[in-house]
Amino acid sequence: MLSQEMHRLRLGQIFAADVPLGLFQELPLSCFRSSSGLGRLHGEADCAQLRSAPAVHRSEVPLTFAVGELCTHCAWPVPAGHPLVAFAEAVSSLTPLRTGAEFQAGPVAEGAGRADSRDAREGRRRRWRRLQAQLLESHTVAAAYPWLALWVEPMQVSLAGAVDRARRDMALLLDEAVLLDTACAAALPAPALGEGGSALVGPGPSGSWLVQEAWACWQQECATDWGGLEAGRSAASAVVYEAFGSRRRGRTEALDALDLLVDEWNGRARALAAQHAAVPRRSLTVEFPPLVRTHNEEEEDQLTRWEAGVLAVYQVAVHWSAGSIDLLVPGPVADQLLRNSSLAAVAEDHEHPGP
Repeated sequence: MLSQEMHRLRLGQIFAADVPLGLFQELPLSCFRSSSGLGRLHGEADCAQLRSAPAVHRSEVPLTFAVGELCTHCAWPVPAGHPLVAFAEAVSSLTPLRTGAEFQAGPVAEGAGRADSRDAREGRRRRWRRLQAQLLESHTVAAAYPWLALWVEPMQVSLAGAVDRARRDMALLLDEAVLLDTACAAALPAPALGEGGSALVGPGPSGSWLVQEAWACWQQECATDWGGLEAGRSAASAVVYEAFGSRRRGRTEALDALDLLVDEWNGRARALAAQHAAVPRRSLTVEFPPLVRTHNEEEEDQLTRWEAGVLAVYQVAVHWSAGSIDLLVPGPVADQLLRNSSLAAVAEDHEHPGP
């Protein structure tokens, strides 16, 4: 017969004396203790702290009486699939809220001294999203184990304040006009086949193909980044460099011609943005995408930089228990969010005056 897989849980580190146990209060816990009846309860008979005991006795103790006396060094074997395993993991996920060390600290130092740098924006985004993920996780835990709700609520209030401060720190480094410009760039129709291609015809790659590829990269960069329209220009220029490779003949002319085309595309995006700058804004409710753990246990953010910027800048309300955020955004920004199904954006049926 195959032996049952066991999880080894350091219950003394997980369950502090103030943690509500709910349905697990009367759960019998097998423990070891010195025959004197003094000292901690242990999960292992050979715990180093029991070596000086004249004898060791084993007994079963209801979890509610054991908590507060559990050895913090021992690990208790618990069968895989036992409800206590999931509950212990849920309580463990609340450790950052219980300590408060991370979210009570000041803003991250990444990009310090270069407030307008990409590193600063990235650092603030990571901090905001990490704190946000912790708060969302706490609401998920409280929904699964309702008896924890009152216990965790004061921690959630403190963390919610830290999340909003982190959001505002990030929003300070972003420009609403840039976010609107790039949303308008993403909304523009692609150039007709052959449009602008004659300007790029010469030694080297086909002009029409080059225009189409440059446009696609320009528009994609605008739609996903917060670097503005000029970041799109860099992405479009990279297409020319890649197409020409080591060949120099005709490359400078192609880049000059492409610059003129990008000027035209940027102008169209800015003209569209100007039309929407003062018109009524639209209300959207968007679900927070969670941070995803990769196989390397690294955090992967499903939000693009542009989406993160929009959520930080245009937030008007947040509903943590539902994991959603209310936004008030210009029309092209709303359209761009609604096109992205991963955000599960829902539009309300009314508009609001612009700023």
